Amino acid sequence: MLLGRDPELGVIDRLVDEVRASTGRALVLRGEPGIGKSALLDHARRAGRGMRVLRVAGVEGEAELPYSALHLLLRSVIDRIGVLPEPQAAALRGAFGMEPAAGADRFLVGLATLTLLSELATELPLLCLVDEGHWIDTASADALRFAGRRLEHDPVGLIVATREHREHDRSPDHARPFTDLPVMELAGLPHDAATALLAQEAPELPARLRDRVLAAAGGNPLALLELPKTVGDEDPSGTDPLPISERLQHAFTGQIDRLEETTRRLLVIVAAEGTGELGTVMRAADLLGVPTTALAEAEQAGLIVVTAGSVRFRHPLVRTAAYQGALFTQRQAVHQALAETMEGSDPHRWAWHLAAAAFGPDERAAAALERTAESSVRRDGQAAAVAAYERAAQLSQDGAAQSRRLSAAAVAAIEAGQFQRAEGLCDAAERLTGEPLVLARLANTRGRLEFERGSPRVAARLTIDGAAKIAVEAPEDAAGMLVVATYYAGHGVDLPLASEAVAILDTLDLPADHDFQPYMSQARGFHKIITGEAADHAMFFALRPTSVWEQTWTARVLNVAGHASAALEMSMAMVAETRAAGLIGHLANALFHQACAQALLGRHQAAAESAEQALTIAADTGQGSVATYLRGLLAWLAALDGDDQRCVAYADEAIRYADDHRAPPSAADATWALALLDLGHGRYESALSRMENRWRSWLYSTAWARSTADHVEAALRAGEPGIAARLVGELEADIGQHLDPCGPSIVARCRALVSPAEEAEHHFTTALKPGACEDRPFERARTLLAYGEWLRREHRKTEARVQLRAALELFQRTGAKLWASRAQAELRATGDRSVTRAPAESSLIGRLTPQELQVVRLAATGATNRDIGAQMFLSPRTVAQHLYRAFPKLGITTRTELAALDLDL
Repeated sequence: MLLGRDPELGVIDRLVDEVRASTGRALVLRGEPGIGKSALLDHARRAGRGMRVLRVAGVEGEAELPYSALHLLLRSVIDRIGVLPEPQAAALRGAFGMEPAAGADRFLVGLATLTLLSELATELPLLCLVDEGHWIDTASADALRFAGRRLEHDPVGLIVATREHREHDRSPDHARPFTDLPVMELAGLPHDAATALLAQEAPELPARLRDRVLAAAGGNPLALLELPKTVGDEDPSGTDPLPISERLQHAFTGQIDRLEETTRRLLVIVAAEGTGELGTVMRAADLLGVPTTALAEAEQAGLIVVTAGSVRFRHPLVRTAAYQGALFTQRQAVHQALAETMEGSDPHRWAWHLAAAAFGPDERAAAALERTAESSVRRDGQAAAVAAYERAAQLSQDGAAQSRRLSAAAVAAIEAGQFQRAEGLCDAAERLTGEPLVLARLANTRGRLEFERGSPRVAARLTIDGAAKIAVEAPEDAAGMLVVATYYAGHGVDLPLASEAVAILDTLDLPADHDFQPYMSQARGFHKIITGEAADHAMFFALRPTSVWEQTWTARVLNVAGHASAALEMSMAMVAETRAAGLIGHLANALFHQACAQALLGRHQAAAESAEQALTIAADTGQGSVATYLRGLLAWLAALDGDDQRCVAYADEAIRYADDHRAPPSAADATWALALLDLGHGRYESALSRMENRWRSWLYSTAWARSTADHVEAALRAGEPGIAARLVGELEADIGQHLDPCGPSIVARCRALVSPAEEAEHHFTTALKPGACEDRPFERARTLLAYGEWLRREHRKTEARVQLRAALELFQRTGAKLWASRAQAELRATGDRSVTRAPAESSLIGRLTPQELQVVRLAATGATNRDIGAQMFLSPRTVAQHLYRAFPKLGITTRTELAALDLDL
């Protein structure tokens, strides 16, 4: 299967079909080295099964031997020369050296070639395939071109693959044959296909290198296959192009090697400069004694394109070949000249060229790169900061500076989502230092890594120990670490560790008006929540976050407290900021908090879309902890749809991960989701069993109130009123401590469910009073459904219909299909005949997953896979996979049909 070559394959297939139908055709495939010409010839050979196929490949060493290629092409049928008219037979034998010849008549040889091919085709349709056509000797090329122009009446096909020809190409004439036959120019693979090929051939390539490889390859299939072999796990940085393999180097250096030495040096300058600023290139060239005429020679050779003020290579791989083909000392001299040219005008690029010119440790270059890294951090260019810090460490002259820079690189790697790389940087830095502040920074980084791997207790222990060592020397840094450690310990359900973190936090000497005090107060409040104490509501609104870390913490506690609108506002700002700044290490968390807030607000479709995007990123970056929480949330959302398969798949994976890593909070939503699914389907005993065995959410949090309400309903419907009454009592006992503004309404609904008839209605009306849960449509719909069911059982069917219709409308609006079906069933039980039995999921749109639906919506607007991927943070290949899965569900097969569908998208 050739990815991204459907149009080209179609042309070849049509040519083969026409040859079979006795219409001869010739075609030249022209393109740069590695573009896939030989692969297309292979396809032609396969398409020509049942035909006679003759194939030859030009050889550079035989390019000057007349008729050598033609002889190789026809050698298997050379015994058939005798069928030709004698003058033609004699000319062909003479050309092949089979008998003496005074001198071959090229016209007669060409005619003999055409006649022989025609005679062979009377037996079977004939396909002639010529690879490496640029190395075919001129005499053979002339004979084949002569025949190719006269094939239309015979079942003969001729396909020649040759390199691209440029107007000022100075290669010999034999490298430019077949100029008067039909030509199909081969461009690089489309981005989607290039991405898919890279994922297929190098699935283990780190995410941070994929874009660089794709950019360097320029759609060239050979480059996509070869580049991953040279970059490995390394991350080339600065102005240097990616290294290329010997195979690629050989493919792209032929034309460069034929240039004058000064012109080759100019190409190295252009390659090393990297941005295409013509003025900078020419100033550096002047410093190195390269004349301006070299620019004209390189342009005439077709290797570079020069416009007003800029110069660029015709292909990224030409740049790489020019740079890599130079000796190290030549490259070093070029970088030194570029550094001198840029000093004082471009500190960032100056620092990188200075570093590239260094032969060994160089503190001047290291300090310059460290300043560049710090500037990148301020501009939120974390990935660039990692590379700069790491290179600065390599150039450092002492171990202390090296460890400091490596630890800073590790922090930046965490921010950029490069978790595996961060661990390696921590290891390297730790071996070089005993400095407490550096070790504390490393402990903080390692704690984050352990938490993301699903080891919250280990994360808390590392972070607390690191903070304790700098509590006096750097109390602000220690405070930040201890706040995070409290969160880690809570998720590890290790109350002693959480208490230890808060105890050290209380000893820190920070002013009462310090900006960090609100976060310290929130850590104390979070500690109270996880230990079952009452927390101060006001603490959730005391924050004014500025950094992404502060936004993360704030969104987290707002969601825990059920303040969904504020959490959504904070998390949306956070998502936008992390995307714009490339803070991939925070993006999955930001999307998770956004999805949680959307789910609370009843925006279930949007929540599923946010969560699926986040899960893709978390899986890609190795953030196992947040991925588990996301699977739990997605399982809960799938339960609302009644989608057993998706719910169970997500939930099982989340529960398994939580069990393996002893982190029960991360599986709480997953277990709840399975119970909610059972409850919606009427499997009440199973629902109750799951709820009885689940990890109880933190007291007073929104999840505690909402999941306990489901527990109450499951117990009642399973015939366990005693369990239900006990749970309601627990809820009511601490009603004043509920953090969730919707908590009192949920408790009133639960009280109504367990109360006698003469009291129940009062509690239902209390739960539905104006302002109660109005921004939480799903919870309000659950109360309306419960009230409507109670009214029906009380034989007040007319009143029941009012409540049930309101519940149905909210369930449908929020996309809770399973619960909408329950409301419909209750309405039918009241005698309401206006409700049909057609479930919402029977519509075309209802067949799509949330992410498929979002992809389809964007695709219907005409957006490309690449644009959709950029918006949804997916690879174009993943977008294509979603579309291919969605099309059969929509009853279509192409994107064109999608645009014509009459769907409410």
